Amino acid sequence: MLDSVLVANEAVDFVKKEKKCGVLVKVDFEKAYDLVDWKFLFYMMGRLNFNGRWIKWITACLESASSSILVNGSPIEEFRPKKGLT
Repeated sequence: MLDSVLVANEAVDFVKKEKKCGVLVKVDFEKAYDLVDWKFLFYMMGRLNFNGRWIKWITACLESASSSILVNGSPIEEFRPKKGLT
């Protein structure tokens, strides 16, 4: 937990020192992808009368999402977030 705070602090200090613009984003994929039962979510969206087009749009966003991470300033190959360990 404290490691992420330290890394964030170092990133902010670097941007300030170099007088650069930057954006710091922290994403917790474990909460977003491991704990959500997507089938149940879409079922409930249907039961709550969400528009079918909206549900398809959300599904497409989830199925087509990919990420990449900068390692020493260079992006690694893109990957798709998945549930559990792969």
